[in-house]
Amino acid sequence: MTQTLAKPPDYNRIGLDFHQPMPRPKVRGQVIDWHTHLLARRHADTWFETADHFGIDAFCTMAPLDEAISLQRDYGHRLHFIAIPEWRDQTPHWLDNWLRRIEAFYNLGSRVVKIHMAPGTMVMRGWSLDHPNARTILNETRARKMIIMTHLGDPDLWYAGKYADTAKFGTRDQHYQIWDQMLTEFAPNPWVGAHMGGNPEDLGRLQHLLDRHPQLYLDTSATRWMVREISNRRDEARDFVIHNADRLLFGTDQVSGDERGFDFLASRFWAHRKLWETAYVGPSPIVDPDLPEDQQPTLRGLALPDQVLQKIYHDNAVKLLARFGVHFG
Repeated sequence: MTQTLAKPPDYNRIGLDFHQPMPRPKVRGQVIDWHTHLLARRHADTWFETADHFGIDAFCTMAPLDEAISLQRDYGHRLHFIAIPEWRDQTPHWLDNWLRRIEAFYNLGSRVVKIHMAPGTMVMRGWSLDHPNARTILNETRARKMIIMTHLGDPDLWYAGKYADTAKFGTRDQHYQIWDQMLTEFAPNPWVGAHMGGNPEDLGRLQHLLDRHPQLYLDTSATRWMVREISNRRDEARDFVIHNADRLLFGTDQVSGDERGFDFLASRFWAHRKLWETAYVGPSPIVDPDLPEDQQPTLRGLALPDQVLQKIYHDNAVKLLARFGVHFG
């Protein structure tokens, strides 16, 4: 009788033992993950156990407001909250509720406001980054002396697929022209572009934005996306990161969940550390749903210099947050 082997989990398709020791990053001070989603206090113990194993000390995180209170009580020394709306709020008072939540997060110590402006979100809400509603949020953020953070853009594969209806979703060029305009309008307020500015496929575009807007930072978050696109242009990406070492923030986009235990969380931390710190060339442990099974990405590590990792993992986030009265070790 033929025995069918169990399919490996999508977070460990190559059978790694994530409990094997991994040396801490060669960083003085705390390693800070700028972009995460720790969604509930009940997830925190496993989250921090996994983070400790991979040498990641502190997090800027998007947590629901009601969970942020208990997370601050127990883990506040390792967390800085990014202000977010109640995503399921579809009431006519959505914008007023969002502004009240910014105030509540501010009172918890938050000094970063996240605005989600991916193509699908813009269609869902019926407004883009230059819409009066978005300007209201941006003006509130600036008035409170907080950092603006945006998710703009999405993978090229999505623009070619689910966003192919440009009459409905617009084009990437249109989205980035608006962002460029708003960066100019809201200068010199610091602004972080999540997920390598939402366009790691076009490092030339990102360099143009960084050169034009000295207040702009990019974070490295989104594991599968970064593994695929940074690895696809490994040498160009390495040059880009080294050249812009003062403007990049380490982030994973790690998302907690009731079913996401140590190994799931470990897969994301493992992939990022291999991508930025090492010369590893091999399969990614994480299934990329945007690619066919026989075309899964090869992870090609950038082996960044220690002085660059020091800035990306620690110095840049510490200096940026310190401008707003927030202090990590």
